Amino acid sequence: MTHLFIVNPVSGGGSHVGGTLSDIKTLTGRLEISSLTEITEYPGHAVEIVKKHAASGGEWRVYACGGDGTLNEIVRGAAESDNVAVTHYPCGTGNDFIKCFGDTDAFRDLTRLIKGHEIAVDCIDMGQGRYSVNICSVGIDADVPADMPKFRWAVKWGSKMPYNLALLKNLLGGIHRPYRVTIDGGRCDGEYTILTACNGQVYGGGFHACPDADPSDGVLEFLLVKKLSRFEVARVVGIYAKGGYKRLDRYIRHVRGKTMTIEAEKDINICGDGEVFREREVTFSLAERKIRFILPEGVSLK
Repeated sequence: MTHLFIVNPVSGGGSHVGGTLSDIKTLTGRLEISSLTEITEYPGHAVEIVKKHAASGGEWRVYACGGDGTLNEIVRGAAESDNVAVTHYPCGTGNDFIKCFGDTDAFRDLTRLIKGHEIAVDCIDMGQGRYSVNICSVGIDADVPADMPKFRWAVKWGSKMPYNLALLKNLLGGIHRPYRVTIDGGRCDGEYTILTACNGQVYGGGFHACPDADPSDGVLEFLLVKKLSRFEVARVVGIYAKGGYKRLDRYIRHVRGKTMTIEAEKDINICGDGEVFREREVTFSLAERKIRFILPEGVSLK
């Protein structure tokens, strides 16, 4: 087995890189394990790195040394390979997926990660080789991450500030649209502010969209947020962020299922684990037990 550490030098502002590389070198030498370290150079590079090594044969354990975007790229690279297990050594600003497992500090312990055990987790298949292990969204929750790079400079005032500024920008614009929505064959057309497919629980650097989501239970949690005014958004966003969607049944419809198709009249932002692309139509489909995910020693699914 080879342990592959993929380091994103941009995650978290890049301040982690020196310490991360030093820790990897020290620990892999002490444990005398077969290892490689690669540093990403451009968006999508981690996908290519994983596919290249997986195709060479043998067993691989791949460590995403970055944020949720880095983990997403590694998941996309590993999704079609049976010889790759993945995990997250969090160095980003959000690190949201691993919050499903409670003890996020354990993921920062490389020794416990290397000695960790595997579980099978589900994914969301978005087609065209796109996979999400955490949460996919359409609506304002996709428009916000699409705009976040414009506010990356604001991270100096806190990790959530780029998200908050992008949210404010979108609140000042249009916040709902008409969609044709199909869930497991049933129609749910309407005007919506947000449409999400949840495999994980947390996104946006701390928004607890669906605390009930279990990434290994073979079902997706779909949240359909109805047409909201700016005043209503301001009133409910705090409750939603704290995981209180059940208290908002007047505004949010919750459906459990395996496939949701969303169609719009023109191209829309579609977000999977913070990575945004634009299409007129998307289907979020359950890819059951798709990923071998490594939990740190002593950690189990909550």
